[in-house]
Amino acid sequence: MSDRRFIFLILSIIIFATFVALFWQYSIDDAFITFKYAENLADGHGLVFNIGDKPVEGYSNFLWMLILSALYSLGLPTYLSAKLLGVVFILLTTVLWYRFFRSKASQYSWLSGMIFLVSPITAFWAVSGLELGLHMFLVSGAFITVIRRSNWSFLILPLLVLNRPEGAAVALTLVIVSALIDLRNGRPAKKLPVLNLTVITAAVVFIIIFRMIVFGYPFPNTFYAKSGNSECGFDQIFKMFLFFLPLTILFLAGAGKVIREKLHSREYTVAIVLFGVQSIISSMVNPVMNFHFRYMIPFLPLFIMVGFNALSYFKSRHIVWILIAVSSLSLFTPLSGVYRQFTRELKIMDAQEDLIGWLGSMPGIATVSLTDVGRIPYYTDKHFYDIWGLVSENIAHNGFNPLEEYLRFPDCFILVGHLSGNNLKLTFGKERLISQCRGFSKTYRFAGISMPAGADSTKSGYYYIRLLKDQRAVDSLLDNHPINRPDR
Repeated sequence: MSDRRFIFLILSIIIFATFVALFWQYSIDDAFITFKYAENLADGHGLVFNIGDKPVEGYSNFLWMLILSALYSLGLPTYLSAKLLGVVFILLTTVLWYRFFRSKASQYSWLSGMIFLVSPITAFWAVSGLELGLHMFLVSGAFITVIRRSNWSFLILPLLVLNRPEGAAVALTLVIVSALIDLRNGRPAKKLPVLNLTVITAAVVFIIIFRMIVFGYPFPNTFYAKSGNSECGFDQIFKMFLFFLPLTILFLAGAGKVIREKLHSREYTVAIVLFGVQSIISSMVNPVMNFHFRYMIPFLPLFIMVGFNALSYFKSRHIVWILIAVSSLSLFTPLSGVYRQFTRELKIMDAQEDLIGWLGSMPGIATVSLTDVGRIPYYTDKHFYDIWGLVSENIAHNGFNPLEEYLRFPDCFILVGHLSGNNLKLTFGKERLISQCRGFSKTYRFAGISMPAGADSTKSGYYYIRLLKDQRAVDSLLDNHPINRPDR
């Protein structure tokens, strides 16, 4: 059995490495926000997006940002470090699951970590530059150490709290549910749960006090920017269940089995509850920021583990392995969509490279308003206003006001869309509202469009329309209509 498990492990690593190579060029734009904070902190500018601005917590991965900042201080490139660490942490996650099931008599749940590894979306997020690889490792590590009643849990749990805003909810759920099941089964463990709850509380208190002192509010700025569309977020959860339908059916069967056994199984009960809690949390996030099940992927091993627990219903090994194959293949269902996103992102990167070159030619520290505050600001020495609100405190906390954003009068607006004759066809609603403000068409003139080589600007595409400020028109507007401008 151990030899077979090791062969499966090696095969899963080879498949994972293949997908990593396929998606290596991909990096999500949001990751560059964290990169910028990490490097500004290491360079002594503080936790700021724009050098000289007041601190605004535009990242949502405190621990990950600190790790990247430390590596940058050592002279290592942030971009490459983030991608490599993402891959390493996911490999370590698989090793954790392999070791967890190594001495267990479980017939099929030992496949959980390996099948998680071969899923294309695992590799897709591994190389994204985000904290997801680290989060997968911490979620799995916390689950395994708590289930095993290991003293290592009190070290991993606070790191889980510090890595992502929802880490506290996950850590508390894990410890409390585990303790309740132990109590119900007549095996209460007093000291370790108390210690775990203490370190979780200490981490929560620390990060809240830190935020209040540095930023003036208890949650990351991204929390205020991303929440508010919870009714739409269920779409991504529902899509995930549909994409992975064979595995979803097994998961429901596995959950039913646990319930029929009156929740005596500690590990499966905790896994079900954790997956459910994260599903609720993910549904509260704007679905635009949760595409391809971004926040659910760290909990995929738990989903698989519970599903494969249901395989004990079947006596025929042939049927069991057919079900394993079908449910595993269902994890490949999003591959076409992921690959489309990957190729689309490469085209967007081409357009961004053109825009970065154009912005670099602008004299001085110009001010720029745009929606994509990731890669473009990271590679450009300008001052940026974030229309989306991730690094803009006023939008995240007070709501988006198109007139207020227009009246900042940045030197340049970068709007996403394409051209239709003499008109601009803009992609995002916030940008359209700004462009419809009275006087906008007079104060900002078209200065070109950044797009991939060979693209047609008159056809729909993700292109960057460059609009430069006409200072004379702005002065004329202000002379005729005195206004109170927002803080720059």
